Amino acid sequence: MTVRHNSREIQRRLVSYTGPAAPLLAAGLAFLLYGYTAAPGLTWANYGADGGDLLAAALTNGTPHPTGYPLYTLLLQGWLALLNICLPGSDLAWRGNLFSALAASLSVGLTVHVVRHLWPRRETSLLPALVAAAAWMTAPLLWGQAIITEVYALHGLLCIGFFWATVVYRPRQPETRGLLLGALLGLGAAHHVTIGLLVPGVLYWLWRAEEQPMRRPRFWLLLAAGLLPGLLLYSRFTLTAPGAPVNWAGDGSAQDIWWLVSGAAYRRYLFALPPGEVLTKTARWALTITSQFTPFGLALCLAGLYRWDRVAGRLRSLSLLWVLPVSLYAISYHTADSEVYLLPVVWLMAVWLPFGVEEVAEWITARRPQAGWARMALGASLVGLILLTGLRLPAFSLAEDGTARQFVAEAVRVAEPGSIIFSSADAETFALWYAAWGSGELLEAAPGTALVNVALLQFGWYRALLHRIYPNLAGVETGEAGAILQANAGQRPIFFSEIVPPAQADQLQPVGSLWRYSP
Repeated sequence: MTVRHNSREIQRRLVSYTGPAAPLLAAGLAFLLYGYTAAPGLTWANYGADGGDLLAAALTNGTPHPTGYPLYTLLLQGWLALLNICLPGSDLAWRGNLFSALAASLSVGLTVHVVRHLWPRRETSLLPALVAAAAWMTAPLLWGQAIITEVYALHGLLCIGFFWATVVYRPRQPETRGLLLGALLGLGAAHHVTIGLLVPGVLYWLWRAEEQPMRRPRFWLLLAAGLLPGLLLYSRFTLTAPGAPVNWAGDGSAQDIWWLVSGAAYRRYLFALPPGEVLTKTARWALTITSQFTPFGLALCLAGLYRWDRVAGRLRSLSLLWVLPVSLYAISYHTADSEVYLLPVVWLMAVWLPFGVEEVAEWITARRPQAGWARMALGASLVGLILLTGLRLPAFSLAEDGTARQFVAEAVRVAEPGSIIFSSADAETFALWYAAWGSGELLEAAPGTALVNVALLQFGWYRALLHRIYPNLAGVETGEAGAILQANAGQRPIFFSEIVPPAQADQLQPVGSLWRYSP
């Protein structure tokens, strides 16, 4: 009896001692993993082609592609400046990759905190919290976004914070929860508008709360007050540098800003999935979900959802209202990279995992009575996740990735002063923007080079932008790629990053990573 009492006392003290340390330790380990496997510079891996655009916009105080990501851009600017002081001379794109690593690592630490509060027995919550954090940390979807310059690692952190403020946070006055929820929703909307897909689950949770904060007018007033700072971040579009060469906000007019914020350029992809591809896209969704923790791990996750269905129906319903809207959006959004929107779903699966392990352990205990099955199963799960990380490390690491950097290096080598480089695809275009206005190496090697994106010439804001940054470029006033090409043929060196109109294939000769126009 004394031994059991002493054991419980040790566990209680251990939980108390490791309270703030466990999340910090988990976040630190995650940052080491992500930092070790991060791309050393600009990369196109893991749907990371937008990195060049994001970096160039931040470094020129401009605005990146829709929806503009004002929160991310401001934080990235501060992060790049900080590392310029701490690590002067380090690669700019590598710094951007580390910002994603930082955001993803913080989400891992927050996962420990959330699961420890969800676990029914506080004195035994540390191990299951570490299991959930390890599962989330090593999930391919998060890992892939944590080691490149992209917006989704920060999106994942904000989504988890939204869950924490909804389920875990316990204010003294229930209606004050509205202030925190509003702040996180506002910041989330100022970063990635898909955080709105989580609102139905949050509203359900609040509606079922015993204190019923939604019936209190002060709750809604505080919610509106919390929303305001995040929404005000959109005013950044009117404050960007007028001469910024990367500025998707155009001239800052209401029309241009609405086009940017509403994602009008990508609206055609929403619910545009052809009927014949519905099954294919659904199969991709299932493959993405299954591959995060292996089929065995998925079974444990579903067992955890089943446990919530038995003993925590409110959490089960919140989970379904969280998973279904995000999954439907990811399936119906007709792009190749729509699976990254499933990050909130993958995180919730990681939270289910230790509860599923306990459910299985209890099932075994009922048939083979023996104390400690749950702890042994959770320990085995943690060891299994560590081993899985080791197996995945060589395939997931981008430490040797150099495709995008090689493209930039060869473009810098072959470009000549006064060149015109036409492009169309995101990867090549954004890499050239980064080389010109991010690292600056392209304009340093070939001063006077003009970059023209053929695909963006359909938009008035881009035609006006080209005319503003290249006022002396012949034909730029027409806003037509063919006119610019014809007006400068024979006058300036002309290159294409891809074989696209207005050039024909027989007019282009490969030179390094570019194509020289030689009619």
